Amino acid sequence: MHQLKSTVRPAVVYAYVRQLMQIELELKDYKQSVPAGLLVSVLLFAACWQCSLSAACHYVKGTPSHETVRKAMHAALPRRPQELADRLVRVLHESLPWHLKNRPLVFALDIHRRPYYGKFTKGVTRGQEKKSTKKAFAYATLAAFSDSGRFTVGLIQVRQYMRLTTILQRLLQQAALAGLSLSYLLLDKEFYSAEAIDWLQRHGVAFLMPAKRRDGKNGNGHFYEPSKEVGWYQYSWTSRPRRRDFRSGQRKRKSMGLAVGVTVNVCVARHPKKGGRLVYASWGLGKWPPALVVQEYRRRFGIEVAYRQLGQCLAVTTSKDERVRLLLVGVALLLCNAWAHLHGEALGQGPVGHRQLFLPLLRLRHLLLVLGVHLATLLGGIVDEWPTQRPPPPAFAPFENAN
Repeated sequence: MHQLKSTVRPAVVYAYVRQLMQIELELKDYKQSVPAGLLVSVLLFAACWQCSLSAACHYVKGTPSHETVRKAMHAALPRRPQELADRLVRVLHESLPWHLKNRPLVFALDIHRRPYYGKFTKGVTRGQEKKSTKKAFAYATLAAFSDSGRFTVGLIQVRQYMRLTTILQRLLQQAALAGLSLSYLLLDKEFYSAEAIDWLQRHGVAFLMPAKRRDGKNGNGHFYEPSKEVGWYQYSWTSRPRRRDFRSGQRKRKSMGLAVGVTVNVCVARHPKKGGRLVYASWGLGKWPPALVVQEYRRRFGIEVAYRQLGQCLAVTTSKDERVRLLLVGVALLLCNAWAHLHGEALGQGPVGHRQLFLPLLRLRHLLLVLGVHLATLLGGIVDEWPTQRPPPPAFAPFENAN
């Protein structure tokens, strides 16, 4: 039997990503100095090398000045961040394999916070301290899991006072817009609230998430006791939604209006290593063996891996413009989707639904490295000579003619 022998070159990956960005982001030429293709190349170079656009222009010989590239990027951005987000979502949808639409998928939702150290500006949120700051630009993503890999299918920018139900609604709408069907949703414990759970149940969305411990008379603290037997239980509670008081800046429960009552299935499982109790809240999934629940929720930790991969593809910036930061995050997610697409369609083995991946064949860092070298060659080559104001130090003098 003749075996197919083919290779994937960085030029192919670059051409594929460039076409998606130019078409779906509706990029246009900026005068004659920065055509749309050049702007895409500089953005991808900055993402692969994890540097700023200014540094990218200094690293490569054939690029225009960083100020010209900066003006070209701002000219290409739409005025409203929401319009840019819609374009980025279209780019992510176009990067998905065709066969994802043929079967229900497991989705995982998470909120990514990228630290910010400047003065407060539009789009900045305040939360728990991370990397010595409480300020961050926050983004919510929705990832689809399949045997062909993990793909980002939804992206929104999280505002300071955005409700959890709004995040759920927008991201699931984006997945439906891509033609994807939901099997069930994996969530972080941040979504363990009566309001969010009530929204999920009213819309028929099956879910699995860790439960927050709440001690007290009607709390769920008894599920965490070491003497609690492993198994399934039902738990109900009633809560009034919290709303932000913009005068005091604090979240308070509404004293008027209907309270929200919910009932969930609670799974008490044993920690596979520490032996303590793990408590999960679910609905619409049936009662799986507790060990299987723990194993299945570990798939959501792929989001933590995606957070690290996002950082590997994220260009550096000090811009206060929320559109610039959103664009760089979208480019990073597109590169991650392209990497997953390659593994699922070209480097994996087996039919759809039973595909086996071989991630060591092409690590994301390796793809970024070769793609960055290819981009540098297209743009004119890496700067490898630096004009000096004075002669090199005497210790360097014997090696001036070295190749």
